[in-house]
Amino acid sequence: MASTASRLLNPRFLDANEEPNQVLLPIRGYAKEPLLSLEEAVKPVYELLDDLDTMVDTAMRNSKKSANTLTINESAAIHLYTMQWEDPSVSLYTLLNRTLRSERREPLRPWFRYLKLILTALYKLPSLKSTVWRGVHGNLSDEYDDDHIWWGFSSCTESLEIMEQFVGKSGVRTLFNIECINGKDIRPHSFYKKEHEILLLPGTYFRVISKWSPAKDLYIIHLRETAAPRPYLEPPFGSTLPNTPVSTPSPPTTDTSAIEDLQKSSTISVKPRTQEFAVSGTYKKPIRTYSFVILPLVIMVYIEEYPVDE
Repeated sequence: MASTASRLLNPRFLDANEEPNQVLLPIRGYAKEPLLSLEEAVKPVYELLDDLDTMVDTAMRNSKKSANTLTINESAAIHLYTMQWEDPSVSLYTLLNRTLRSERREPLRPWFRYLKLILTALYKLPSLKSTVWRGVHGNLSDEYDDDHIWWGFSSCTESLEIMEQFVGKSGVRTLFNIECINGKDIRPHSFYKKEHEILLLPGTYFRVISKWSPAKDLYIIHLRETAAPRPYLEPPFGSTLPNTPVSTPSPPTTDTSAIEDLQKSSTISVKPRTQEFAVSGTYKKPIRTYSFVILPLVIMVYIEEYPVDE
């Protein structure tokens, strides 16, 4: 279980509100870089990060027994990404994701060598087909009407309990219930192995399936990863897609009456508005919560912990 201290130390699980609400230029150009050691790969960003030498040394020492057929440097590149600087706002993952989400692609150039190394490692890992969770403080429901793209690396967890530790159980908050098909299980390579972290790659494309509010100040958005209309992330080598998906076992089923009751009582009304990604002349009605697919076990948890307001 993640502790309160852990929740405060890992804001990368809670930064979905920093994703731009627009289509950016594809992430490309880095694949031409040579595959280097971690120490060499981060040299162009040394001036951007304090104490990077210590962090790289720690990552390398913790990755001596590499897993999933990755090299030590590849594993250490993932390990370094998950590490937390004393000031979270200047951690490597914070600065990298901020740059990936920028409208300008030129500032990304110093990161090309590191992107080559970490994305090579992530593409070599099996792709996970599973349901994962991500959260954010605040209500993002109005920003998710149709298709959406996340441009940064997106930290998710398979554990709802852990996500609740991150986002808390009070105040306005949004949980993303995500059906992923290319998630990367980085637990064997993470600095924080108890977080059950599943990493989604930059340029991941989602379809909004439904959204609802099972309790006051709690909003849930159901996303489904799907193939993008065009590649938004250049692959690090010849493969056009991450490694072959690996399905996870389905959870046990339960009485569907609880699901139906929750559907009827937790629908969120969405005001019609132009879709962000719609082509002119192809406007569709905004998505409403007519139906959704959700883990029955998860619904039972919410019914118990978050009674639906009448």
